Amino acid sequence: VLNESFGFNMGYSFNDSQKLTYKYTHSIYDWKYEDPISYIKGNGRWKGKIGENQMRYSPSNFLAARGWRAYNLHSLTYNDKDNGIHAHFGLTDYYKDGFTSPDTSVNPEKNFDGPGKKMSYPSRSWNFDLNKRWILGAHTVLFGGSYTEDKFSETIENNVYDWKSWNGASDGIDQRLGGKDKSYALYLQDKWAVSQKLTAYIGGRYDHYKKYDGYSQYRGKDEKDFDSSSYDKFSPKLSLDYAFNENTNAYVSYGRSFNPPILYQVYRYSDKGNSIYIPKKGGSSIYIPNPGLKPETTDTWELGLKKKIANKTDIHVDVFYAKTKDYIGSAVDTGNWKQYQNQGDAKTHGFEISLNQHHSDAWTSYINYTWQTGKVEGEKNYDIPRHLLHLGTTYSKNPWTVNLDGMFISDRTEAGEESGHFKARDAYFLMNLSTNYQFNKNFGIQFAVNNLFDREYYDEDISNNHYYIGDGRTYTLTARYSF
Repeated sequence: VLNESFGFNMGYSFNDSQKLTYKYTHSIYDWKYEDPISYIKGNGRWKGKIGENQMRYSPSNFLAARGWRAYNLHSLTYNDKDNGIHAHFGLTDYYKDGFTSPDTSVNPEKNFDGPGKKMSYPSRSWNFDLNKRWILGAHTVLFGGSYTEDKFSETIENNVYDWKSWNGASDGIDQRLGGKDKSYALYLQDKWAVSQKLTAYIGGRYDHYKKYDGYSQYRGKDEKDFDSSSYDKFSPKLSLDYAFNENTNAYVSYGRSFNPPILYQVYRYSDKGNSIYIPKKGGSSIYIPNPGLKPETTDTWELGLKKKIANKTDIHVDVFYAKTKDYIGSAVDTGNWKQYQNQGDAKTHGFEISLNQHHSDAWTSYINYTWQTGKVEGEKNYDIPRHLLHLGTTYSKNPWTVNLDGMFISDRTEAGEESGHFKARDAYFLMNLSTNYQFNKNFGIQFAVNNLFDREYYDEDISNNHYYIGDGRTYTLTARYSF
């Protein structure tokens, strides 16, 4: 794995109230597997038939894909505290994103060099948000708007001459896909101090979402354009917070969220680049586009209690229930292929308990546990981990800050599936350590170690259906200077 990133932050204060900040990050993430070793004996070491079912295998079955990713991230923020104005502009450009994989004719005698496939799916998104806050007696009113625009494209080249090279030549593009979306929103919230003990939050948000310019084109055939579609939704919000005293308060809330699908789920074709297919219940690992995918709408109810004990211990207990309409999940389509589809109604419920302990002015500890479960149309949702645990301790005394942080996620492997291999979603626990030394108010250095005990684990990013083996122990050194 090659993981490199660098960036910088710049800020300019016009006065004590007004400040402009710019942040930039450039990141490269490439991964590959080393050339394999075959333990099959005889003349059929790399090619032949094996097993009771005499399954055919070739050199490509011993190899996995090579992944390539590079992006630039820009963030520009303006804050005016006195006038209650906030503005933000962001741009994320994945100018290289995809993988290459070998075909059946790679040569094991030449370090598995040979032809293969390349799938490239760059994307770009930018957003803008502007809001203003007014204090009008017992009311604090926030009004604002936002705009977002995304673009996604994909090219598939089935005859790349050198599958180990991202920039290798091919005999042309076999398929092109892509599309765009945009959305804008207006939102309004009133924080109303009803009394000395009771505070109400009343608000709403209007969203307009449109996906458009979708297309698909195969080599030698005319381009097929997908229909555009638009959606509008108003999402209310209501929350009541009651303070029994300065150490204890309870709250109840209701809110609705509007969640459009990501363009990856709408327009992308994906076979994950794995030459070795590991069967799973439900069919193939090939995903096909769904231009008709609709946004999700989720209604969430919460009831919670916060309590402080002797200024040393903070306790937070929360119970939640959420119901989603037009839930987006993967399903088997015709031809035994998979596709992201609106699967109907989904329900999730659970509780969360948090504890923060202040041992001294310099030393604090925390622990957070969540239990949750969910169903989609009455069937268990395996994408939701049943148990989540987050805990750690922090020591902070100038010039040192040291944090030891741990995270546990329970397994999400479907019933009847094997664990402990690629495509499994087993339980894992990771520890991370970070230390920061502040030389003066302008200059500091941070050293961090992620996955401190070098645990091996497999997981899946359900937002884009990408399976991966987790990073081993990694080290990061960061220097920050402000002026």
